[in-house]
Amino acid sequence: MNSTGGVSPDGPYREEFSMPSVLAYHRPESLDEAQKLASQMNTVLIGGGTLVIPEVLSNPTNEAVIVDLQAVGLSGVSSELTDGQNSVKIGAMTRLSDLIENQEIPTLLQELSTKELPSTLRTQATTGGTIADRNGESILLSGFLTLGADIEINGADWIPLSQLLQSKSIEGIITAVKFQVPSPQSKTSFQSVGRTPMDTPIVSAIGISGSKGNPQIALTGVAEVPVLINEVADLENLKPQSDFRGTSNYRKHLASILYSRVAKEVRI
Repeated sequence: MNSTGGVSPDGPYREEFSMPSVLAYHRPESLDEAQKLASQMNTVLIGGGTLVIPEVLSNPTNEAVIVDLQAVGLSGVSSELTDGQNSVKIGAMTRLSDLIENQEIPTLLQELSTKELPSTLRTQATTGGTIADRNGESILLSGFLTLGADIEINGADWIPLSQLLQSKSIEGIITAVKFQVPSPQSKTSFQSVGRTPMDTPIVSAIGISGSKGNPQIALTGVAEVPVLINEVADLENLKPQSDFRGTSNYRKHLASILYSRVAKEVRI
């Protein structure tokens, strides 16, 4: 052993770490102010920060202008009855933990919210952030898709979630999500396969019976975003990406099995 006690004479090795350059931090108190800030270069919108902050930290060469939406006033759950049909509107800054506790939220979404993230993150993660992330493995996002949800942009324009998921990018600030509440006679089903019960599912299927007996079924883990399957033939067009949890063929096989199980359970 040398006199340095096993340490190189040139000194111990230290891995270099660079923090990202945050040019500014803004906390607007109105949607108008937030929209003006969001139009600037290098703007990064954050809600709960569970998705965006790790991404910012992983890109130290990027310069970021942080716009924190917590004070804009986009949280809360409300319901309204129109022509005998009850609908629910969820503000984009509503935490996932609040969805679980709110009695206005359908049981299906409450259950999916408990499975979306660990409990420590559900108190931070927001509904709008979950939608904006457009993660193909998000079971909560898949649940909204199954319910035929619409997304509010900039507090004014509404577009179907199915359309938003197919867009290359989101233009504007997601301010709310709205959907019709399933009737008491509706049947729902959630089926999944994962390495453990607590893991994010490798593939999952979520379904709800339609008013005319035609179920709405969405899958996760088979594409870059959750996808609606309108008929069995759609399964053949799936091209899942392989990863360490399963090959493309394995995921496609799971999708077929889970779709069949859910379809059987939700048919009227």
